[in-house]
Amino acid sequence: MDKKSFGLNLAKVRVSKNISAYELSLRIGKTSNYIHKVETAKIEVGISTIFEICSALEIDPRDLFTCESA
Repeated sequence: MDKKSFGLNLAKVRVSKNISAYELSLRIGKTSNYIHKVETAKIEVGISTIFEICSALEIDPRDLFTCESA
């Protein structure tokens, strides 16, 4: 999966849980700018941060790597 697909999945899950980028950033100890950069594929995210994000969103990591058919 590429950065763009991962970022889109993250944004979709975050929004579906009614969590702002700011709130997610507070939960994982990053800036909201960092969250936006991940969601817009401007930066790559490390595996430990992926697990922190999943914990904060209360989801399984597979949820961020699953592509839904259009």
